Amino acid sequence: MNAFMIKTSGGRFYVRPYSTKRFLIDINGEEVMMEKDEDGFVRAPGATHNGHRLNMGLLNSIADQIAVKTA
Repeated sequence: MNAFMIKTSGGRFYVRPYSTKRFLIDINGEEVMMEKDEDGFVRAPGATHNGHRLNMGLLNSIADQIAVKTA
């Protein structure tokens, strides 16, 4: 799968597939990894590796768009 762009109310984000179940997204200069859980839903962490908190509404809308694109 190739990289793709998603558009949400929070902006445009480039999504790079890391593996079949993991995706890397650049959000405000930090890479966030999202992955599909056992039920097939895309989930995101609440904080980055640097400890910065992210807006969960934004992460959930990004996760929904990834699920739609990869379904």
